[in-house]
Amino acid sequence: MDLVVGVLGAGRIGRQIALAFALGGCRVRLIDAKERPAAEAGRVLADARAEIARDLGLMAEEDVIRQGDVAATLARLEDRVGLAAVEGCDLVQEALPESVDLKRETFKRLSAVLAPGATLASTSSTISPSHLMDAVARPERFLVAHWLNPAHIIPLVEVVPSPVTDPAVVERTLDTLARLGKTAVRCGDAPGFIGPRMQVVLMNEAVRLVEQGVASAEDVDRAFRAGMGFRYATVGLFEFIDWGGVDILHRASRYMATATGDERYAPARLVEEKIARNELGPKTGRGFFDYAGERRQAFETEKVRALLRQLRREREAGREQTA
Repeated sequence: MDLVVGVLGAGRIGRQIALAFALGGCRVRLIDAKERPAAEAGRVLADARAEIARDLGLMAEEDVIRQGDVAATLARLEDRVGLAAVEGCDLVQEALPESVDLKRETFKRLSAVLAPGATLASTSSTISPSHLMDAVARPERFLVAHWLNPAHIIPLVEVVPSPVTDPAVVERTLDTLARLGKTAVRCGDAPGFIGPRMQVVLMNEAVRLVEQGVASAEDVDRAFRAGMGFRYATVGLFEFIDWGGVDILHRASRYMATATGDERYAPARLVEEKIARNELGPKTGRGFFDYAGERRQAFETEKVRALLRQLRREREAGREQTA
C-alpha cells in the first residue's frame, strides 16, 4: 500500500502494529514519543527493531510469510523520536499506555504537526473515543482502532468511531485494515468495545474460580484451552447460543443466579424475549439467526466440519510435538 503510517509508541503493542503495517507494504515510522535522553531512546528503538526482526524470523520459520519478505519488511520500517515525526503521515496510530490524561495531552500536542488530511487512530482497549475526541484538533478524522496483542498475529481490529467521526474516515480505515489481512469489526462507542468488555468478565471469573478454591489456575487454563478455546476458534458465541439452544442458556443462567445468589448470572433481557417468542435456535427455525428451510442442515454441517478440522489440526500438532 502506498501509505505512510506513524505508530506513536515503541512499546510492545506499538512494535507489533508497526510490523503489521510494514508487512502490508506501508512505509512505517515507529516513533518513541516519550521524553527521555537520546541514548535511552536509541536503546528502546534498537530493542524494538530486534524484537520485530525476531518475530519476522519466526513468521518465516512457521511459513506464515516467505523468507524473502523479512528484509523487505524491515526496510519499510524507520525509527523516529518525538511527535514531530508524524509530519507527513497519512495515518497515525497512537499506541501509548491506557491513560486518558496521557492520550489527551498527546493529542493536543499533535495538533501542531499532524497533517490536515491525516487520520488519527487510538489503540485504546477500553476508553471510549467520545472521552478523547475533544482533545483532537480535527475530531472528525479521529477514531479508535483497537488491536489485540500480539497485533501482528491476531486478525481482529475493533474500529470504534466517535459520534462526530466522518463516515468516510471509518470506511477508509476498515478498508486499510482489510488490505492488511485483518478482520476489521465496527463497534459502537461504549467503554470496552467488544473484546475487552467480554474478556474482563471472563478473566475476573477465572480468578474467582481460583480465589474460591474451585480449581487451580493450571486446571482453569487447561479447561479453557480444551473447551471454550477449542470451540470458539471456529464457532461464534451467538452461533453456539443458538446451536446449544437459547432455552439451555436461559435455564443455566437462572440456575446459576439462584445457586450462587449472584444476579450477574441472570439471563439477559434479550434472552428472556427470545424465550417468550420461542426463538430457541435451529430446532425452532430461528434463534439469534435464521434457520428456515435448508439453513439448519447447512449451518450444523458447516460447524461440525469446522470443529473436526480443528480437532485434526490439534492432533497433528500433538503428534509433531511427541515425534
